[in-house]
Amino acid sequence: MKKCDMEGRTVFGFFAVLMIAVFCIGATNALAGHKKNYDAMVDVPAGKFIYGQVYAKQEIDLPAFKIDKYEVTNEQYAKVVKDFKYESEEAHFPAVFVSEIEADAYCKAVGKRLPSEEEWEKAARGTDGRLYPWGNEFDKTAAATKETTAEKQKAREVGSYEKGKSPYGAMDMAGNVWEWTSGFEERYSILRGGSYFEPSWAATVINTLTSIPEDGKEYVGFRCAKGGK
Repeated sequence: MKKCDMEGRTVFGFFAVLMIAVFCIGATNALAGHKKNYDAMVDVPAGKFIYGQVYAKQEIDLPAFKIDKYEVTNEQYAKVVKDFKYESEEAHFPAVFVSEIEADAYCKAVGKRLPSEEEWEKAARGTDGRLYPWGNEFDKTAAATKETTAEKQKAREVGSYEKGKSPYGAMDMAGNVWEWTSGFEERYSILRGGSYFEPSWAATVINTLTSIPEDGKEYVGFRCAKGGK
């Protein structure tokens, strides 16, 4: 009886260790599968797309270009701008309080540039003239806007809304933080995308906001582009 009992315990222990190992490997693989490459860019192919407001839309032809998949994060920005400070738990949140001038300088420092208004809009909406990156109807599970952040008015970690990705795979092009473009209107810089504390209509891909290029706000961030033009 003792011998059988010992053998049973040995077999049970072996399977227990085996199950723990399988669980750990699975968990590691799952985490690896969900890890984001914050430096990733998405390709936007050359061609025509529907641009502009519903009442004044037009067809524009653009060459191929790349655009950041995610808004530039605090961690990324601090690697270039050494005196930039942020809370450690917000390493993967969008870099804010960054002016258009500073955003442009960062993009150039990493071998990129700010996207034009036209590039930003194509990357966000694709070619069919939709109002949001995912379609024509607002979905509160697809973006960080006033409707989804009412209890906690602040930006979310970049890439938090998988359902909100654009036709080319760019994340957070509706809501989270406004994004600088290289577009100008008189002396004002043009921003796109809406933010976490404004309603869904502000997050449509055709909506714009203007600001002086020297200004930085807690609800304004950016992403970079490359190629094209």
